[in-house]
Amino acid sequence: MRSSRFLLLAVLVLLAACGDLLGVKRQPFTIYAPTYHAPTTAAAAPAVGWQLVVETPQASEALNTPRIVVMPSPGVIEVYPGARWSDPAPALLRNLMLQGFAQSGRILGVGSSTGALNADYALAIDLQSFQAEIRSDGWHAVIALQARLLDYRTSRVVAAKAFAVDTPFAARDTAAAFAAFEASVQQLVSELVDWTLTAGTAAQKPR
Repeated sequence: MRSSRFLLLAVLVLLAACGDLLGVKRQPFTIYAPTYHAPTTAAAAPAVGWQLVVETPQASEALNTPRIVVMPSPGVIEVYPGARWSDPAPALLRNLMLQGFAQSGRILGVGSSTGALNADYALAIDLQSFQAEIRSDGWHAVIALQARLLDYRTSRVVAAKAFAVDTPFAARDTAAAFAAFEASVQQLVSELVDWTLTAGTAAQKPR
């Protein structure tokens, strides 16, 4: 095992040396990490006495990446050069949703599917869009998803809703795109948190 590790290390060192000899330069890139801030009105909404698991969203291979996706036309996928998300888009969105529920102060307990949470519900997400789009009227930061609230014990769907947010931005650079994505995240997560807490409470009444 030790000899295999030394061999792998030697190969990596050799490849790095070859890259330097061939004049290959590593391209630097900027990492972007959107954040979420709960609206000041969130604390005034009623709290719930149940717990929630937020699952990592399902997404296509094109979206399941830390690269920032751009669609210059329908069906055509490119990426911003020199820019990355801090995590692949599904994990990034899951973490932002967890922030949203925690910051709302309205839920008894919330966590990811990897935690040991005795949950009442699970929030399942199908991520359909998480990209910048170029259209005739300019650039847009688009996030779209289908949300399903599941009974955690039976996996029965108790509520479902589609969400879509489209934030236009003027400049072509990644900084402008990032600001637009943060605005889209702010709106979408706020709407998703409110809907989930309302739908979960409504579903508990028949119980």
